[in-house]
Amino acid sequence: MLRVYSLQIRPSLGKVEENLKRILDLLLDVKDGSLVVLPEMWQCGFDYENMTKHAQATQDVLIELSKHSKEKNLTLIGTYPTQEGTCTYNTAIVLSNGQVLGKRHKIKLFPLYQEDKFFCAGAKNAVFQTPFGNLGILICFELRFTSLVLELKRQRVQIITVPAMWGEGRKEHWKIFTKSRAIELQAYLIASNAWGKVGKEDYAGCSGIYDPWGSVLSYAEKGDAVLSASIDLVQVEKVRELLPVED
Repeated sequence: MLRVYSLQIRPSLGKVEENLKRILDLLLDVKDGSLVVLPEMWQCGFDYENMTKHAQATQDVLIELSKHSKEKNLTLIGTYPTQEGTCTYNTAIVLSNGQVLGKRHKIKLFPLYQEDKFFCAGAKNAVFQTPFGNLGILICFELRFTSLVLELKRQRVQIITVPAMWGEGRKEHWKIFTKSRAIELQAYLIASNAWGKVGKEDYAGCSGIYDPWGSVLSYAEKGDAVLSASIDLVQVEKVRELLPVED
């Protein structure tokens, strides 16, 4: 059995050190050797006016997280602002046992939050080979795009991680998508969302962990939360054998 977690917080807009401390405090409750999913852009929120500065701070944030990842043999997944040339990206980064295992830029930028005006879009999806099996990432708004989901299905991911800052006004969509994508992909899904008022936006919370049948293993509506569940990747193959849905 593998232990997985979803951390739900209300980030303070633009306050990197404060947000990092909160995440590190929550990680104290996480068992060694676990997989942990963090919210999208948790270190600063969508503080666009200062995003270049926040992107410069990302390396220091990753250094601090890497220490904890190595000390506790954790695999950590979240998204961060990063700078490459003239482009700022919303980038998913996978840390495992203190090392950067891989990363990818968010492909589908959310126009209602003006992401498309401040970030460059990523070009391609990725699947990561981790100590927790074949793992895919859908970043927030990307949950809506069947093309990205089908890419993960073709590569037979066993775990889908969803770092998000999903708005309160679309909460019911979020709850449906997180459950239905687990069912569709016949995989475990770990969703980590922000909650409450962050800047001008209100976020839905409703983070959760779902099994390949779509059953809820752990869930939180509002409030800072450490969600956890034990998962068995054998169950992924059993579900796929029992109910084959390959094209």
